[in-house]
Amino acid sequence: MGDEHPFVDEEARTSTTIVTKHSMAIPEDEQKFKKSERAWNWEKIVDLFFPKEQSPKRNKYAKIFLRELKDEGEINSEKLNAFDEWGHEKGKSNLKNNILPKLRRLGVIKYEYLEYRGPREGKKGRRKVVKPARSFTSILDSMANGWAAFESASME
Repeated sequence: MGDEHPFVDEEARTSTTIVTKHSMAIPEDEQKFKKSERAWNWEKIVDLFFPKEQSPKRNKYAKIFLRELKDEGEINSEKLNAFDEWGHEKGKSNLKNNILPKLRRLGVIKYEYLEYRGPREGKKGRRKVVKPARSFTSILDSMANGWAAFESASME
């Protein structure tokens, strides 16, 4: 037990990629991620969630999905289930099991469930609709304001 640390994940330590299930990181690529730019485009922001170097397929599928969401405004479960057709690859399980949960945790997307009745009386269910969420913007604004207050207080 001597060398063990309570916060060390042994599996993550031996992995060749950085586990970013609950995080995002600003890479050191000074050319791509210029800190002086006033606004980054959405694709560059997706690169923070799913770095291309670590998970190229997730990066690609997330961009395909978000491009469609931007164009459509919302995506229902039927269209989501046909992702392999509009994604041109077998990426539906990756999208549903990895990409969407992370985008939802980060506050980029939200799920809404719509009740419906089937053609026969009594058959009803819920249909999932994925929409853009405003919480990611709020989180970033709060972070920026909090850090600006910290910087301001430290310079007094």
